[in-house]
Amino acid sequence: MSSEIRIDDQPCDLNGTPQLRPGFDAAALADPATAREGSSMELLLPRSPRNDRLLGDAYAPQGTRTFNLTTRRVDIEWKGALLFSGTARLLSCGPEGYRLELRDGAPQWARSAALGMLRTLPGSFRMQLTPVDICAGWSDSSAVKFFPVVRDDYPKQSSGTGLYPAERLLSVDDYHPFLQLAPMVEAIFTGAGYTVESRFLESEFFRSLYMSGAYTSHDTSLLQKRMGFFARRLSTARAQADSLGRVYADPYRTQYSVGNIVETAQPQSVDEDGEPLGEQLFNNGGCFRQEDGGIVFRPLSEVTVGFEYFLRYTTEHRILDRNRLTGFDSLYLGTGSRLQFSLANRFVDRRNNLSPNYEYLVVVFGHKEGAEYRLTYVTGGKSQTWCEFSGRTAKVSTPPTGSFSNPMLMRRGLNVWIEYTLDWALYDGYLEERGTTTVELRVSSTPVTASPTSPVRFDTIFFQGAEPGMTLTLDKECSMRPLFSGRPGYDELLEFGDVARHEVRQMELLQAVGHLFNLRFFTEEPSRRVWIEPADDFYGAGPDADWRSRTDFSEPVEFEELSPGFRERRTWCYAAAEGAVARADEESGEEFGAWSYEMTSRATKMGEERLRNPLFAPVFSVKGYYANAVSASLLQVGDRDAEVPDGNIAPTVVRYCGLHSLPEGERWGFPYEQAEYPLAAFNHAGDDETEPFTLTFGDLEGAEGLRSRYLAQSEIEDLRQRITLTLRLEPHEYAALFTPGTGMPDIRSRFRLDTGAGEVVAILEAVERYDPERSSARCRFIRLMEDGLR
Repeated sequence: MSSEIRIDDQPCDLNGTPQLRPGFDAAALADPATAREGSSMELLLPRSPRNDRLLGDAYAPQGTRTFNLTTRRVDIEWKGALLFSGTARLLSCGPEGYRLELRDGAPQWARSAALGMLRTLPGSFRMQLTPVDICAGWSDSSAVKFFPVVRDDYPKQSSGTGLYPAERLLSVDDYHPFLQLAPMVEAIFTGAGYTVESRFLESEFFRSLYMSGAYTSHDTSLLQKRMGFFARRLSTARAQADSLGRVYADPYRTQYSVGNIVETAQPQSVDEDGEPLGEQLFNNGGCFRQEDGGIVFRPLSEVTVGFEYFLRYTTEHRILDRNRLTGFDSLYLGTGSRLQFSLANRFVDRRNNLSPNYEYLVVVFGHKEGAEYRLTYVTGGKSQTWCEFSGRTAKVSTPPTGSFSNPMLMRRGLNVWIEYTLDWALYDGYLEERGTTTVELRVSSTPVTASPTSPVRFDTIFFQGAEPGMTLTLDKECSMRPLFSGRPGYDELLEFGDVARHEVRQMELLQAVGHLFNLRFFTEEPSRRVWIEPADDFYGAGPDADWRSRTDFSEPVEFEELSPGFRERRTWCYAAAEGAVARADEESGEEFGAWSYEMTSRATKMGEERLRNPLFAPVFSVKGYYANAVSASLLQVGDRDAEVPDGNIAPTVVRYCGLHSLPEGERWGFPYEQAEYPLAAFNHAGDDETEPFTLTFGDLEGAEGLRSRYLAQSEIEDLRQRITLTLRLEPHEYAALFTPGTGMPDIRSRFRLDTGAGEVVAILEAVERYDPERSSARCRFIRLMEDGLR
C-alpha cells in the first residue's frame, strides 16, 4: 500500500512523516456558516529535483514561479487511506524547503448559500391569488400555503344590526403566505449537488413547520408624501338591486346606485350628521379628486398602484339553506378584480333543543310550490302532530308545559304522509325568512398603471349576488387608500419568488433553523453528502466505540473543566417580537418563548448570555375573530403601531396541523364552506384532535419546549470535563472518523476511553494533530453524563 503526497497526481518527495493538523473542531458543526471557511494546515516539503520541478524552482530567482498561477490539487494517502484531499498554495520557500498551505475548501453548498437569497431557491409553486386556490392549498402537497391571519389592530366597536355582529367576509388580504421549511432547507443542498442525510428533516414534525413568507417590499414613503391619500364617505347611501341583482357605485346612474364608493379625502370634513371624520383624512398632491361628479386618482407622475378598500354595508337577505344566505355577496372592483364571497347562515338550528312555550320558525329548504307539510314531535313517549302547513316557512309554538324532542317533518304524498328527506331547519321564532346582515370587508385591488393623462376612475365598481329588488345600504365608514407597494392583489398569478421576498440569504435560514433545534451540519466533500441532525441525535448515530485500549500514556492526559468557558446564565430566545407579543412582554416583564439555564457550577463567568434566534420571532394565536367560526385559532400578526403597506410581517415559524374540526354550528367561509379550518400555530394547548405542542424554548401548556434540544448539552457543559489525550489510530481508522456510514466509528460516535484515572464515555470535540507513520492522534473529547454505552 502506498504512502505518499501527490500534487496534481504527481508524487512529492518527503522528509520524514508529515504531521497533519486537520483542525477539526466539533463546535463548528453547530454553525453552518463556518463551512464557508473550510480548514487548512501547513506542510513542509524538502527541496529535491522532483519537488523543484513540481514547484517551478520557486526558491531560485530565475525560477518559473508558475505554481500559484493555477489551482493545485493535493492528496495525502497513507497505507491506502486517503487522509486529506484539497488544494495547495505556496507560501514561502528557502533552503529548508517549500512551505505550503493545504486547504480543503468550503463546500459548494456553503458558498452558494452565503450568496443566494431565499427567493432564488428552486420551487414549482404557482397559483392564482383567489380564495378557491388558497383553500385548495390547505390539503395539497404545495410547499406554500396561505393561512388565515388576524392583523394586529386597535379594537373596533361592532357595527352589526340586530342581534348579530357584522359579518367579516374573508378576502385574500386575510391570508398570508407561509413557506414549508423542509423543501427549502433541502433545496439549499440539493441545488448545489449534495445529498442530505437526515432523519430529522424527513420527520413528520419538521415537515409540518412553515415560516412566514413576504411580498416585494419597497420604500413607498416618497410616493405616499407626493400622492398618497385616505378617503372616506360623507354619508350613508341606499339602493335596490336591478334585474341582475346588482347595485353600482356609479355617480352617473340615477337608479340602482349608491354613488361614489368614497367621497372625500379633505381633512376637517364632517359627515351627514355633522361629525368630523377625523384627522386620518389626507390628500397629498391633490391626487384624489372629483371630476364631473366622479372620483378620480390622477397621480403627479406615472406609477403602479393598487387600492385597499374597507367596505361596510348592510344587505337585505333571504335564508337560502342551512349554510348560506342570499344577498349581496360579490364585488367587482373595476380593474379585473371580481370577488365572490358567501353570506353565512349564522342562525342556530334548534331541532335538538326544544323548549316549552317557545315560538319557532320552520324553513323547508327544498320546498316546491304546492307542497304540504306536517310537523311532529315526541312528548310523553308518543309522537304528536305539532302543526300542518304549506309554503316554505311557518311559525309554530310549543305548548306551555311539557318536554318535547325528536321533531320530524313529513310531506303529503298520494293520500299518505311520508318523511321529508331533504334538508330543513327550526330556528328561533323571532327570526324571519328575510332580514338584514351587516358585512365588513377589507380587500386590495389588482395594481394598475396610472399617469397624469391616464388616471384611475372608480365608476365601474358594483355589488352583486342579490335577488332583484333587495336593498343594499352602504355605510359612511367605508374608506379607500392607494397601495404603492409590490403587494399582489386579487387574482394575481404568484410564483415562489413572489412570496419569498425576505431580504434573507439562504445561510441565514440554515442558521435560524439550526438555532431552534440545536442542529449539527457535517459535510463529507468527496461523496458530496451532508449529515444534519439535532445534537442529541447526531452524537450516537455512529457506531459506539470501545477505545479503552487505544490510549497512548506516553503523552499526558489532560482534564479541563468546561464550565469556566460559559456564563452563569444562558437564555435561548427568539428575535425581537412585534405587535401583540411585544405588548404582552412589556406588560408581564417576561419574554415570551424564552428559556434559561442556570449553571450550578460556580466556576462560570459572571452575567448572562442571550442566544437569540437570528431570524424568527414568536407569534400569538387568537380566537373569536371570525364570527362564523369563533372557535378557530388564528395567527395574530403585524404591529398596529407600524405602517406596513405591503402587508409583510416579521419572519416567524409555525406548525401546520392540517384541517381542524370546528364545533357544531360553525363553518369556514367561502369558498371552503366546511366545518373545519387550517390550524397553524406557534403553540397549541391541545384538544381531541391534536396533541399539545409549542415552539417556545420553555415548556408551555403541557407541551415540551425546544429546551429539550439543549438540556443535555447544557448539563454536560455545566458538570463535565474536556479530556485531551493521545490515541493509537491506524490511518484507515483516522480516515473513517470523517467518513460516516463506513460501519467504523466516526465523529458521530460515542467513545469509551481509558484516562488512566478511570473510564469515561465521551464524544469527539477536536483532532489537534495526527502522525500517520506512528498512528498517533492527539484528540480532545467531551465527557458525557452517562457512564455506559448502548
